[in-house]
Amino acid sequence: MGEIQIRTAMRADLPAISRIMNYPPEPPMAKMLGAHRVSRLGDILVRAGIALKLKDAVVALVDGKVAGVMECGGRTGPGTDARSYLRLLPRILLALGPMTPRAVYGFWLRQRLQFEPIPDAFAVVELYVDEVMRNRGIGGRLLEHADRTAPGKWSRMCIETGITNPARRLYERHGFRVIATKTDASYERLTGSPGRILMTKDI
Repeated sequence: MGEIQIRTAMRADLPAISRIMNYPPEPPMAKMLGAHRVSRLGDILVRAGIALKLKDAVVALVDGKVAGVMECGGRTGPGTDARSYLRLLPRILLALGPMTPRAVYGFWLRQRLQFEPIPDAFAVVELYVDEVMRNRGIGGRLLEHADRTAPGKWSRMCIETGITNPARRLYERHGFRVIATKTDASYERLTGSPGRILMTKDI
């Protein structure tokens, strides 16, 4: 494998970023709605700038190709600009089809598991590595980049993830520790995931 390089994400990276984030989709969402629907929906939201804020994102390059992406900043969840969602509503409904009511219910349950923002924490909002490039140090390099570039006003970093997400081990190796857990039986029945955890580390 070639050298890992980190640079600011650009609009031209969006097709590669969407592929990494959505193909394959995250298992809880795939169980809830089906892999194909979730991937299509995710692609719409990434390319529209809702699932990822490009201005706050960096990409990891290996041999000149995007192999990972990370968004960092003060927020702790995906963008929720109502006007953007309304503009995309016809495409979202088309992607979800008859699963729309199930999706609305599932996303409502997911919001109940969302943690409140931590005022003094620099949030790693999204971190994804190409499935075929995992376990090669790319996720670690992205986290190290966040360590180096976090503005001085922040006293710690935080990341929110699923309880069963294998990436939790990566975060723990880089000093993150669980400070809060939220579970929901209805969410688990729908997605197979018991809930979410909030992890922090001092910087």
